[in-house]
Amino acid sequence: MDDEETIHKALKRTLRREPYDLLHAYDAAEASAMLEQREDITAVLCDHYMPGTHGLDLLIEIRNRYPKLVTVLLTAQADLELVMSALNDGHIHRFMTKPWDPDALRGQLRKLIFSDVASLERPCSDRAAKAEDKLREELMPMRDTQTGAFIIDPDEFE
Repeated sequence: MDDEETIHKALKRTLRREPYDLLHAYDAAEASAMLEQREDITAVLCDHYMPGTHGLDLLIEIRNRYPKLVTVLLTAQADLELVMSALNDGHIHRFMTKPWDPDALRGQLRKLIFSDVASLERPCSDRAAKAEDKLREELMPMRDTQTGAFIIDPDEFE
């Protein structure tokens, strides 16, 4: 979901050979209506700065209502602390920056959609909580033990 047509076209180009049907929404209300009407949606990519509801807020709401959906924040600018908090709390699965690397975006979506991430629901037992914690740990970027800074490995996205 993005309010800019150029982003929709760029995503279409990036994902044209992937086995996905792309649906485009221009605001939170349109995205919510699509989710209510279609049960076959498996992932939502959303920009943070949208008209009305911020993308991160929408993804948190979506994750609460549809816990099996993969949620990805795709943005050129966002409050990193807020995004990291949402990742740590399990509200979103991943965030990527604009402009994105096409191979990295395709790879991350494949990893998220075709792995067990999409089938995990909110923890309802100790076992489920441990599985989600393990998955969150695997998906989180590494942190420097002394400074707490996130370590981004460029080779991971190749």
